[in-house]
Amino acid sequence: NFKCGVGFHPSLVIEDMAFEMDHRNIARLAAERMPLLLCVAGNDHDNLKPPDGEVARMISSSKHSNDGAEGVGTKQQPKCVDFPDQKHGWVSRGDASIEKVREDADKALKMSTEFLLDWL
Repeated sequence: NFKCGVGFHPSLVIEDMAFEMDHRNIARLAAERMPLLLCVAGNDHDNLKPPDGEVARMISSSKHSNDGAEGVGTKQQPKCVDFPDQKHGWVSRGDASIEKVREDADKALKMSTEFLLDWL
């Protein structure tokens, strides 16, 4: 069983083809089952971007308990974080020689580490 999920510059469109299910329904099901953190690039789909994106709203409004474990899951709530200056793929294949790319990738990785530590 998964306890939480983290995604960098998510691309949910392939899910439409792979699972023959609308990506919004897949995102809703995932958000209902576990806390999610998505780090969204500037050129990712608008429905992933807070505060108005449909998927972003589903994720940020999802509620999850910490199963009674003291201190677990209490620091970061499910959310989508927008990195408007970045392009899809910046964390895993961005040009780290560009200061802003490197800074935002480091920020996303730190954010995800904290999120995982909160929920695992």
